[in-house]
Formats: sequence, C-alpha cells, structure tokens
Amino acid sequence: MPRRLDHHPRVIRKKKPVAVLDDDQARLTLPEKQYRELLFKEFVSFARQHDGVVISVPWRSPAVVLVPLGEPSRLEIALSCLPKYPFVQLPGTAARLSHGAFSELRRIAVRLWP
Repeated sequence: MPRRLDHHPRVIRKKKPVAVLDDDQARLTLPEKQYRELLFKEFVSFARQHDGVVISVPWRSPAVVLVPLGEPSRLEIALSCLPKYPFVQLPGTAARLSHGAFSELRRIAVRLWP
C-alpha cells in the first residue's frame, strides 16, 4: 500500500535570525557569541556597501577598516548616523591593489561592542 503524504505534512524551516546594526531586540534574543558573529558579518557587508574594506580579525572588536582618502568617507558619514558604533582614525595610510591599480587608503577602528 502506498504511503500517504497528506497525513505527514512537510516541516517548514524557520529562517535564521539576522542581526541588524541598530537592532536591540536581536541582542536580547540571541546568545552573545551568535549575536557577535551575526553583527560582524552584517558590519562587513555594511562597510563594503560604503566603500570600506574590513581587515581585522573576524569577530573581534574594534574592527579595523580601510577607507578611501578624502574628507570624510561614505562609511564615516554612515557611521556618524549610528552613534552606537563609535570610530576613531588610526595613524598612517595603506596601499591596496584593486583592479590592477594601487589606491591610497587610511585606517579607522570601529567599536562594535564593549
């Protein structure tokens, strides 16, 4: 006799939680380690969207980010709208090879959590 699949409906998978840079509710509902991992991943994509390159060790705070030279960069403007994540400019510059050309960048440190 064939098995009846209508008696055992398929289980619907729940979506994984995503931490947003300004979401306080996610911090309360997730374990601390998982929250920090999600927040760091979210910050890396946020930095890429605003012409920044994260070069620090994953899941560590403060995160070191390379931004283009100029006053001020798109990432710094976006971070100034989020006072929860303070940043400071680090001394010195760096060079990065991108699409066959070197570009001068400066470093900033962003504190994601205390």
